[in-house]
Amino acid sequence: MRKTGWLSISTLWLLAAWMLALALWRPSLAHNDEAHIVWVIRTHDLPGLIAAQIRLDGQPPLYSIVLWAIQQVPLFRTVPMLYFVGLFLAFPLYPLMLRLAWALGDRRAARVLTVLLAFNPFALGMLLFLRAYSLTLMLSALTLWLAVRADRRPTPGRALAWGLSGLLLFFTFYYGAFLVAATVLWLLRRPYERARWLAAALGAGIPGFAGVLWSAIALLPAIAIVIRHQGNPGIRPGPPEMLLNLWLTLWSGWAADARLALAAGGALGALFLGALGWAARGRIPVPASVLLGAIPLAGFLIGGWRYNFFAARYAVVALPPLWLGIAFLLARAPRGLRAAFLGLAGLIGLIGLSRAMAGYVQLPENNPWYAEIGVYLREHAAPGDVVIVQAPWHYQALLMHGPDLPWRLFDLNEEAEWRAALRDRPVVWLLGVPAYRGNWAPVEEALAGWIRDELRVWPLPADAVLVRYVPPPETPVWRPIRARFADGLVVEAAALDREGPPGILRVGLQIRASERISQAYTLFIHLLDPAGRWISGSDAEPPVPTTALEPGVPITLWRALEVPSGIPADRYRVAVGWYPTGSGGWPRLPTVDGADAAALGELALQPRPPLIGRLWRHPCGDIVLLSLNGIRLTAYQQKGPDIFPIPGQPDRLRVELVWETTGAEAEIRPPEVLVEARGGLRSLKPITGLEGGRRLGRAKLFGAWEGRFPPEEETKRVVVICGEDRVSADLPTRSRQRWAWNYTWIFWNRMP
Repeated sequence: MRKTGWLSISTLWLLAAWMLALALWRPSLAHNDEAHIVWVIRTHDLPGLIAAQIRLDGQPPLYSIVLWAIQQVPLFRTVPMLYFVGLFLAFPLYPLMLRLAWALGDRRAARVLTVLLAFNPFALGMLLFLRAYSLTLMLSALTLWLAVRADRRPTPGRALAWGLSGLLLFFTFYYGAFLVAATVLWLLRRPYERARWLAAALGAGIPGFAGVLWSAIALLPAIAIVIRHQGNPGIRPGPPEMLLNLWLTLWSGWAADARLALAAGGALGALFLGALGWAARGRIPVPASVLLGAIPLAGFLIGGWRYNFFAARYAVVALPPLWLGIAFLLARAPRGLRAAFLGLAGLIGLIGLSRAMAGYVQLPENNPWYAEIGVYLREHAAPGDVVIVQAPWHYQALLMHGPDLPWRLFDLNEEAEWRAALRDRPVVWLLGVPAYRGNWAPVEEALAGWIRDELRVWPLPADAVLVRYVPPPETPVWRPIRARFADGLVVEAAALDREGPPGILRVGLQIRASERISQAYTLFIHLLDPAGRWISGSDAEPPVPTTALEPGVPITLWRALEVPSGIPADRYRVAVGWYPTGSGGWPRLPTVDGADAAALGELALQPRPPLIGRLWRHPCGDIVLLSLNGIRLTAYQQKGPDIFPIPGQPDRLRVELVWETTGAEAEIRPPEVLVEARGGLRSLKPITGLEGGRRLGRAKLFGAWEGRFPPEEETKRVVVICGEDRVSADLPTRSRQRWAWNYTWIFWNRMP
């Protein structure tokens, strides 16, 4: 075939691979290590980023530095656009692999290679992850190609380009040192040639010298991190298991059914052995370039065998020479055998890609409580609130469940930044680790005198506590109440302030004891709707326990009540009362008039503004849907430090909507929400009080719905019905429990 003909066909395959990658690119969650990358580039300046990578990650920082620089442009700051940037950085992989095979003088192998890669789920999977593997894969191919060019004509310029590429590869992924070493030995495979040896020295010297300097700073901490996290694994695969895992993952991707992966891998292995036998019978020499994969593959096996670094993706630097060797072998095989291998590889690759994309949307988090933390903050935080996070893993969890929400998210160590945000006197949320309360001191000092509430505690291994701080009124207006309760408790005066942060009612009380009190009482302040139903409240002992109150000495306290997003704007009542601490709320301490609570007043309130991520904007009847969010929560149980799904328990599917009315004076009519599952459309139940009430103008409203689904039942889309109109949107969810596909072999590959 003429050069232009095979080049045109190869170009079509390259375009197919690129278009497939773009088609699979989607706004995905930042999972696990990806969330760490998003956290580190969003919360650090450049020196802090490098220091954090050395201290926490154990991997070189080049990929994070590149993303940090790119995300300084506002267009690329969102998580979906960061995914696109990572994909764009890796796109040169395909033409580089084509040029590499071409440079080695085998155009048929080049054609085979482009077909192998076009639908390869492993290659596309690593390109679509927001991790350093995409850049590593591209730089591995680039380093090989530049080494081949330097081998063909060893000039200083070519050697310099090769050395710089090896330097970038090393600072992206430490295993790149094995590939650099392999290329150096390959250049030295022939008898002494001065130009070749000088080129090899230059190509090895640049990354080698820089690597030695960097290792003096960062290698020991990196080894310590690897030993700490990987040195005592529950699974210790040997090299044969690791090679089998790599072979299966190479063709099926990381998320295929184990039975499919084993069957397909076995069939492709038989065809590969047939091609190898044909090559041996024909005494076809193996190109020396194929040996380039031996050293990085050996490094992967040795490192993974000792330190549990055995996931197939850790062999990323060995993949380009491995693919190259397979392509050279197939290029020399009979046409029928070659067509069978490529056809089966393409078919299995497409299946593997479909499973990877479906599975990646619903990867289980490292810790299931993280989803609960994210949902709680989505329910209770408002736009513009400041969220300060102590632990990097908690920060990552919030990015997973709300990467584009309009809260102001800070790491605890970003003290200058979050202190500057406090000038606006917002609501502040601290997500801390109870064992390290001492590190909260800067926050507690900065917010001394603010209304403080510890709202939720999550057990180990989440090990998190959520504290809310609300600024007190600067000039409160006190109104006499003089509510007398049994046992000598008196509420003298109250201040109701609704002029603070949106959706927050600040309540001040002046209380005293008319006599000595021997019983510890809890003070409750409740927000009630016009029908007397509970909306929100605060139940806690006063700052001075009732048993320690000095008769006749008044004390002042403040509480903050949240006005939820789901309620209509209306007039609401505030009531105060007491009950014995530890009694669960009953019996309540009666007033001298026999009531179980005293009224503090009634006032008009606006609900808390809902958190809205990316705007959706779909007209639906008389409303406009602004935002839709869905999350599936699995029931877990905990025994000691271990957490696992409760067998037989249904999952909770939560759907949140934000919409606005379009009329001058429109009634609040919550839409109906249905979910399409295996059995057809199923209605979800609203979990926020939206009955009745009216809003004026283009008011934004919030609603949440929930339904329960068996673990084996997947959902496909959500349908929102607004009168006679309806809007549907994709909502694929799977249980966090194991589903129908058999993923047991992933204990080798580990979740990505």
